[in-house]
Amino acid sequence: MQALETCLYAGDLGAAEAFYSGVLGLTLHSKVEGRHLFYRLDGSMLLIFNPEASAKPGDVPAHQGKPGGHACLAIPREQTDEWEARLRGHGLDVTRYAWGNRGESLYFDDPAGNVLELAPASIWGL
Repeated sequence: MQALETCLYAGDLGAAEAFYSGVLGLTLHSKVEGRHLFYRLDGSMLLIFNPEASAKPGDVPAHQGKPGGHACLAIPREQTDEWEARLRGHGLDVTRYAWGNRGESLYFDDPAGNVLELAPASIWGL
């Protein structure tokens, strides 16, 4: 099996869209104003839901959650320095953590308080 979707929650979808599209440069696949943003990644989807709106019944089952989640997005190992500079250039507080010879992770928060990580797949031996 492979992860198909990762869900995060953000009360301010405008700030989330500016962050994920602008700072991270992800491509928006679709959105429903006030409810969700869907981003297409390489082989999976990142779903960002407004927790109040997505908890209501609708055409699809409710997605209930709250900000404070975690997602790790894969980057090439050789781009770690470049990504750290980019994130810091946007005023983000970045924590860099070394996993020995497997690579390094960059940890930072999105506007909703979700903890994001950028790391090479090699940190998991992939």
